[in-house]
Amino acid sequence: MNLKYFLSKAIYYLFGTRINYSFRYFHNRKHFPNFKNPKDLSERILASMLSPAFTQVEKYVDKVKVRDYIRIKGLENILLNHYGMWKNPDKIDFAELPHAFALKTNNGCGNHVFCKDKSSLNIEDCVNRLKKNLEKVEAFESSLEPQYKAVSPLVFCEELIDTGSDRWPTDYKFMCINGVPDHIFLGTERETKVKYGTFDLEWNILPYTKKEFMPKSYPKKPKYLKEMAEIAKVLSEDFDFVRVDLYEYEDKIYFGELTFSPWGGFLYSYTDESLKIMGKKFIKK
Repeated sequence: MNLKYFLSKAIYYLFGTRINYSFRYFHNRKHFPNFKNPKDLSERILASMLSPAFTQVEKYVDKVKVRDYIRIKGLENILLNHYGMWKNPDKIDFAELPHAFALKTNNGCGNHVFCKDKSSLNIEDCVNRLKKNLEKVEAFESSLEPQYKAVSPLVFCEELIDTGSDRWPTDYKFMCINGVPDHIFLGTERETKVKYGTFDLEWNILPYTKKEFMPKSYPKKPKYLKEMAEIAKVLSEDFDFVRVDLYEYEDKIYFGELTFSPWGGFLYSYTDESLKIMGKKFIKK
């Protein structure tokens, strides 16, 4: 447990969520947030997370339930195939799964199990890892992002996008404000230490990223950028703010997830000025 995590946890248990948010925001921005009259995007997201109503997005952050929303929007074609879901990983019948697959938790982030060849899979290790993943979202962490605490945790199995390596395809994260894609957030250089970049909808670099988070180079414009932006618009039109994650791989677009509190709401890699710019666009309906 690192010092930052320990302090965050201590502040939460001693003073509650609001004070925890305030001190973490101050640590990043060097001034305290204004939750009563939020101005920048981070303040607005954090303020919304303090509202009991925020847990209503549970059905959209649940990686299984959200599939119903995607279908309602007429976008079933961007969904990966699903092969099953289990509350207890011991109940997984691996004999019934395809040769290659991905196992994930519906309320987790990362640490997935990617299987390219079932015949070489260590099932015992896989099950133990999934159990740990289900236990990973502690009460402390999920309380700070309350929508995840509302999700009933389970493991699900879905189609594997095999890139020929251990890497997942590049995901294009569309930051959407008032139902309109505003810009694209991208993680790169994951082989070493992940770096970040921001782009407009024409793939021009935006000056929204702090220098210490900037990569050495930027990837080329995705082939289906326009189509992905149109999908992001459809999936964000019901929300004041949401991040729509999409993948582009081998001439096809795939859905990733919907996120309502990216980076816990703190948006660490963004400059102060960029948050203010986006905050001005964030108009309550």
